[in-house]
Formats: sequence, C-alpha cells, structure tokens
Amino acid sequence: MERSTGIMKFNQFSQIIDQIHHHVPVLMFYFMGEPFLNKYAYEMIRYARSKGMYVETCTNGEFVDAQGIIYSDINKISFQIGGMTQETHAVYRVNGDLDKSFGKLYELLEERRKHPESSVQIEVGFIVMKHNEHEVPEFMRWAEEAGVDVANVIDPCVRTPEQGKEMLPDDRRYWFYDEKALSQGILRPKYLPHNECTWVWNSVVINWNGSIVPCCRDPNGRHVFGNILETPLREIWNSTKAVEFRKSIVRNQGAVDICRLCSGYGVPQLMPQKKMEFSVQRLSLDKAKIDEICANWEKK
Repeated sequence: MERSTGIMKFNQFSQIIDQIHHHVPVLMFYFMGEPFLNKYAYEMIRYARSKGMYVETCTNGEFVDAQGIIYSDINKISFQIGGMTQETHAVYRVNGDLDKSFGKLYELLEERRKHPESSVQIEVGFIVMKHNEHEVPEFMRWAEEAGVDVANVIDPCVRTPEQGKEMLPDDRRYWFYDEKALSQGILRPKYLPHNECTWVWNSVVINWNGSIVPCCRDPNGRHVFGNILETPLREIWNSTKAVEFRKSIVRNQGAVDICRLCSGYGVPQLMPQKKMEFSVQRLSLDKAKIDEICANWEKK
C-alpha cells in the first residue's frame, strides 16, 4: 500500500465512537489489515457495542482470542481462509498457518457453547481461486461438521488482467468480471454502474490514523476528505472535498479511479447475509431455559 501503516489507540477509537454512535448504527471493524493485531481490539468492540452499535469483523483467524470475542459481545465474526490445505491456503494467506486458524475457530466455537447467552454469529468464508476451487465441496462439508452458523464461498478480486488469467477460477459462476473483455486483455466488472453508488451516500472508511476516505476501494488513501480526530465527522461529510467527490460519482463515475473495478454495486446488505449456503440452529432450548437466560440477562 502507498499509505502509511499503524495501529489506532483505544482512546482515539473511543473518541470516534463517542462522536458518531448517535447516527452510525453499523461498524465494520476491519479494513486492509488483521484487526486482532491491535491488542485493544476486544475492548474497542465492547465499547462500540455498549453504545448500541452493531459490530462485525473479518479475520484470518490466527490472532483470535476466544474469550476476548465472547467478552467483546461482537455481533458477527467471519474467519476467511484461502484453502483447505496449508499449500492452497498460503497462496493467498502468505505465511499464514491454516492449522492455527482452524484451531482458533474451534476454540471460539467451544467457548460459545459455554456461554449460551452470547449472540455472536460465527461465519467462515472460503476465498475461491483457480488453485483451490476443487476444494469448495470439501469446505462446505467441513463447515457444516464444524458447527458454524454461516458458510460463504467468496468471489475473488483481482487488480490486473494478468492476475485475472492467473487466479480467477475456471468456474465462471465465481466471476463478477466480464469474461469477453478479459479475453481481450481488459479487466472490468460484468456490471458497470452508471453514475450511481449507494455506499458513498451512506458510509465512509476511517483509517487507523483517523483519515476519512470514501470507501474500501481506496486502500491507498488517495481521496482523503479529512481527519475525524481533528474535525467532526459531520463537517467532513459536508466538506467541499466530500461533496465534490459525490458529485463526480453522479456526473461521470467512469472517470473515478476507485470505481473502475468495484464489486460493491447495489444496496449494501450490512447485517443480512448475501450468500448463505446453509444456516444451522446452534441452540436448542426449552421455554423454561430461555426464560431463565432472559431473566439473568435483565439482572445484569
């Protein structure tokens, strides 16, 4: 990445949450990095949850602390893997340890069984590519046996035609790119939005240092609207930079660099699942037990 890297401090995070929680219902606690490298991650999530925000995260799984997840009261955590063997997993998760990721997932599932009051949803995602697409059936069987709530097969993203030819699966169902264009050396999505984007009207991305960018398609921070640690979000949202950027979307989106390979068209589905292959009932309780849990929760 072109932008500098770092880790947000807890006092900075709480300052941001105090400012935005009244009008921001959903927090996606990740962006171009492993969220649990931050030693304050669990306290951060719990703080946002204490303010009534819905919080979900995405992780490679290797640094997840099961007790910390339950303590945080997070709504959803998604473990995303790159294969069902160490060899296939490490092609995308470079230097990743698949056994460690699986181990942390099993620890969390076991910890949740000990805490029936926890509402955390546990999801696994399989990032499908040419080298691992043969493992999709195995992944689905494993996910069901493991007892997770949701299993997703995730369409891959590439940045160049060369990457596309190397990494996109043979099964075209997993493509959101234009196959004919790629055969001609051009990388573009199947669907090209015409001067429309619901994301820039409903959300922003906050980087570790407080800088605000329009969306997750700007990992290099080329379109910084301002810094939330220095200026209130309301002012940044209505700033000249932000307004002009949104105008550029509705006037000539094709000229906006970060829109050219975007897969996030359509209305954002933040809490419902887009690709639910199966869902399992993780608790089977009679009415008396449910009433007991609710009574204990109300006392807390």
